[in-house]
Amino acid sequence: MHSYTYGKLVFWFCFLVASLLLSACNNQEVNNNYYLSLMGESEEWKLHGYEVEITQENFKMGNGTLNMKTKNEYATDYFHFHTHMVINEEDRTVHSGSVTGPGIDISEETTGTNEGTYLDKDGESITFNDITDIYMIVEWWDPNKHEKMEERIDLYSKSKRDQTVQK
Repeated sequence: MHSYTYGKLVFWFCFLVASLLLSACNNQEVNNNYYLSLMGESEEWKLHGYEVEITQENFKMGNGTLNMKTKNEYATDYFHFHTHMVINEEDRTVHSGSVTGPGIDISEETTGTNEGTYLDKDGESITFNDITDIYMIVEWWDPNKHEKMEERIDLYSKSKRDQTVQK
């Protein structure tokens, strides 16, 4: 019987301590940190491992790899990508990279990373809720067609996410 009473006391003591700790947290400012690992593809390209990290102090994106879907080797003189985010209804280029030179193989390209801060019109750091779309444009020179090619890779859409959540 003594151990039963002791167990009840321990339970209520832990409950009281947890309640005090949680009530103390109510007065603190909430920091929203978001991490996305994105992937997508177009007709010729597949992107995987593209990361977006949003904290109150920092905005970081990159570390992805672009692969040509139908080629193991592709020699050209020009390759460029630029990542866009629609932030508070404004389309912004937030990350880009290029490779140029005679005969470069672009069948696999890494995106590198970009880090900084993005502010809204009031000078506040943007949050994940401010972003409605993320997409990448890939451009390259096609030596066979003698023209610049361009494809879009959709990576994130808030409207598609909201539709998925409602289902």
